[in-house]
Amino acid sequence: MNSHGAIYVIGDSHIGLAEGSENEINAWMDRLAAKSPRALYLNGDLFHYLIAHPKFKTSSVTNVMKKFAEVRDRGLPIHFVEGNRDFFLKGSFVEDAVTDIALEYAVTAGPKRYLIVHGDMINDRDWQYRFWRRASKNAVTKFGVNFIPRKIARNFVDDMEARLSRSNFKHKSRIPIEQLEAYGHKRAQEGFTHVVLGHFHEKLVLDAGDATVTVLPPWYETGEAMRIDSVTGEFEFVVV
Repeated sequence: MNSHGAIYVIGDSHIGLAEGSENEINAWMDRLAAKSPRALYLNGDLFHYLIAHPKFKTSSVTNVMKKFAEVRDRGLPIHFVEGNRDFFLKGSFVEDAVTDIALEYAVTAGPKRYLIVHGDMINDRDWQYRFWRRASKNAVTKFGVNFIPRKIARNFVDDMEARLSRSNFKHKSRIPIEQLEAYGHKRAQEGFTHVVLGHFHEKLVLDAGDATVTVLPPWYETGEAMRIDSVTGEFEFVVV
């Protein structure tokens, strides 16, 4: 790890599961590693959906994980924030490919303190989504995956994701500024100067008074990353 290198954050890469879908992100990882950054944070929704169980591994998933492990082992820490499309990561093959996995990370850069969290739970008005998350991300569901045939499981998730995307689109069509401001204010009480979110698929920098709330641009559309200077704590959006 280069302690003076920049910190990079990307969100919502939504890599496809088909063969060859991994090529773009893997090439990007090589370009990033050449810059000797301090760390990379993946702020959720790495794939279109990622069920971290062997029966759901495709060649795309396998090759991305192989690249992550290779780059990590060359000295680049890779921190994975769980997003709404990431399932059962803990204790899975994903843990073998990255440095660690969490729901959120606190990152200090110079005088600034960043919170990196996906943000899918901020909109408390999306009850359909909240029900889906609770139903799909629990120990019983994780255990049950072991007994579901691959084809049936994949068809089920595709159907539910289609319904979920319609629900989320209703709320994403108008970014919930009030909720973002309230969340930024709440986490500022814990000492955070910046809150970095994904999920909403629209680049936004919001002055929430006592914290700056940033919504990352969706990597799959723009290829942009947030670059945080380790010394000054200032950030910018860059294409690697």
